[in-house]
Amino acid sequence: MLREVKPKNPRTARILKAREPQLVEPPKRTLLLHGTKCPQALDTVLKTFHSLTKPNSVLFHKKNENLHPFENTESMEFLANKNECGLVVFGSSNKKRPNCVTIARIFSSQLLDMCELLLLPPSDGGAIPPINELVMHVGLGLRPMMLFSGSPWDDPTSSSHVMLKSFFLDMFKGEETDRIDVEGLQYVLMIGAEEPRENLSPVIHLRWYKVVTKRSGHKLPRVELEDVGPKFDFKIGRMRPAAPDAMKEAMKQGKRPNEEIKMKKNISMDSIGDKVGRVHLGKQDLAGLQTRKMKGLKRRAGMESDEEEDEDVMDVDEASDDEVHKRARTG
Repeated sequence: MLREVKPKNPRTARILKAREPQLVEPPKRTLLLHGTKCPQALDTVLKTFHSLTKPNSVLFHKKNENLHPFENTESMEFLANKNECGLVVFGSSNKKRPNCVTIARIFSSQLLDMCELLLLPPSDGGAIPPINELVMHVGLGLRPMMLFSGSPWDDPTSSSHVMLKSFFLDMFKGEETDRIDVEGLQYVLMIGAEEPRENLSPVIHLRWYKVVTKRSGHKLPRVELEDVGPKFDFKIGRMRPAAPDAMKEAMKQGKRPNEEIKMKKNISMDSIGDKVGRVHLGKQDLAGLQTRKMKGLKRRAGMESDEEEDEDVMDVDEASDDEVHKRARTG
């Protein structure tokens, strides 16, 4: 466990806040490290990964003697946190595990998951040439078109292939964008997987191809692929999957900057940009509506309604007329 650093001033607090996990993550940076023994073949692997992930990668040439990822992860977590890298590629070789490439992911300054790839000798019996003898002709910052060949990549029950696919996508995908220039699609990264066999570790093949367009006599050009760079064959070794809670926290996604805001029901935006809402009301009972009280509309004591008041007035008027006629006869 890394010790928790408490900010001493606002500037340090802003730096620590920027290093925290973000809902919308920038491109992952890759840290490439050498072990105590790193043969020429492993050095070619590390430098090839570095050249294809620039400027989102950092390569250390110094040998790290006390770095053992599967035994103690503190040194690797410290170096990744110091260089603000979310991916670590460590190359080392020993008698038990020769030509071993360890790929690890860091989340919230701690190890998330890790996988070993054991580099196999070339199938033609030769040796992997040094990086200075290889010419790949790939521009800086270009992203490859990635092709995952083989049925194991589509098998959700194969945890090793699911993890490796996620590793390679995080390493080579670069910055996400919705606009791509066709001229920038210059090379293809093919990652092939052999069919699983009993008592044999799965083998992964990494190949790079350059995209070449030629005249075809039609409106669309003819596209061909040319082999470039080295050819790597790996055998899957030890694996350390992520804890379910940590993976669930790491997979959280926030709203994208260009994502449309989903409006609630009966709420919309007009052409000016104002929010307009529609409200549905039930049937109103106007009988119980409270109106303004006026002195002239008050009821008199003993009178229940206006109709009864009118009837009483009529009776009084009729009685007064009869008395007038009676007095006139007698008089």
